[in-house]
Amino acid sequence: MLAAVRPVPQRFSSARGAPSWRRAAAVVAGVLIVVAVAGWRLLAADQAPRSAEAPPLGRVEIMRPADGLGSAVAGFGDVWMDDRPGEQLIRVRTPDGRVLARIPVRGRLILAAGAGGVWALQSAHGFGPYLRGPLLHVDPDGARVRARIALRMPSGERMLGRGVVAGGGSVWVWGPRDILRVNPRTDAVVQRIAVADSHGDVAGVVPRGRRLVVATADGTLLHLDRATGAPLGAVQTALRSPAVRAVIGSRLIVASDGELAAVEVATGRVAWRRPLGFLVGGAVLDQGVLWVHSAAFNEPGDRLTGLDPATGRVVMRSILPAFGTTSIVAVDGRLVIPSADGRALVVAPLRL
Repeated sequence: MLAAVRPVPQRFSSARGAPSWRRAAAVVAGVLIVVAVAGWRLLAADQAPRSAEAPPLGRVEIMRPADGLGSAVAGFGDVWMDDRPGEQLIRVRTPDGRVLARIPVRGRLILAAGAGGVWALQSAHGFGPYLRGPLLHVDPDGARVRARIALRMPSGERMLGRGVVAGGGSVWVWGPRDILRVNPRTDAVVQRIAVADSHGDVAGVVPRGRRLVVATADGTLLHLDRATGAPLGAVQTALRSPAVRAVIGSRLIVASDGELAAVEVATGRVAWRRPLGFLVGGAVLDQGVLWVHSAAFNEPGDRLTGLDPATGRVVMRSILPAFGTTSIVAVDGRLVIPSADGRALVVAPLRL
């Protein structure tokens, strides 16, 4: 059950200057995704019981900064979002939804913030899970692209990217078998780490001090020397292809096969696991609660679940007034949850 939903008037037009056919195609694709998910749930109506009525959320507002939204990241006081139909990286102020900057891009984006900038890995109109690049280094002060960094190894060989993370004074881009380190001061690729294919594709990379922790498709956590890439050890988890959603102390918060789980980095032990539906999205820690958006069968919208990060106990669960949610970030005590139809829900959770 939700509290009253108050729409926020849109103050700026979206996708200015974007080719109309690209905008229309992206909108149609977003609608098809939402319809497909809804249809999937209806077909499975006799396979899953309805969830119990959940505690209400606090205030929920709706921003409409674009016609369709992809990934998002919080950084430098605002939320940076992938405006997919408009092919723009937009900087959005909360909670009023004012668009403060629009930066042209090519294709969909994977975003990270840190190391002095916002980092946007773009697909360049490629298809599939891997992105061609380049990696854009966006200066948050001037809201401009400072550098376009090709995904090339020091040898000159090209790489397809799957993710980007900023941490420890560096920016890391990973693909199925390789990890590139970018120096954020020079915007140059300064290191390539090859990952053995015996564990399957790389599913996530976490910089931790002098180490890199690399999650792989078979559930292994590889520990690598950050400076040299040399293997320092490996631990096996009981999870398949764990996608890293957050890092809390000595644990990784990962999504795997419809579950969210906490895994000890040093041992691979699963401290807790929580089924959340057929698809688990992003997660963010805010004011002591781990928030995650997910999708489950036979429900009228995507789920928002609040968990105790120590135990995985559910402290709040509610249904969002949207399908196709794409990300979740926390800004100033509010959760911002973009969706494929261009709405971004701004949620102020009740503190139970």
